[in-house]
Amino acid sequence: MLFAYTGGSKLIDIDPLYTSLRNTPLYFGKSLALIISWGLPAVEIATALSLCFSKFRYTGLICAGILIFVFIMYTGWIVIFPMQQPCSCGGILAEMSWKQHFLFNLFSEALALSGIYLLSPPKKLSR
Repeated sequence: MLFAYTGGSKLIDIDPLYTSLRNTPLYFGKSLALIISWGLPAVEIATALSLCFSKFRYTGLICAGILIFVFIMYTGWIVIFPMQQPCSCGGILAEMSWKQHFLFNLFSEALALSGIYLLSPPKKLSR
């Protein structure tokens, strides 16, 4: 449900995310930053909703895994190449350092991959 919380809080106050994307050393032009600042929260909320329904849970876990992987790459970049990059996260996540964010994302990715493995359809053995 963290995706619903973070996506919702980003949509309520979109400016910090947009500003953060514009100020990142990875080049996001104004148009791309605007698309991501609206698209990312929408994808986070859609992912959270899909995880609520058993029919869509497997797809939701795959989406969660992809999202978290992207977050790992982003936070990893900031940890490796330190800079004064503000975090646009809300709540308890806003209190974390970038290294803590990175470790939290690694743990979250392990959970998502575990869920994907556990919900994967059984493979038929050929004889």
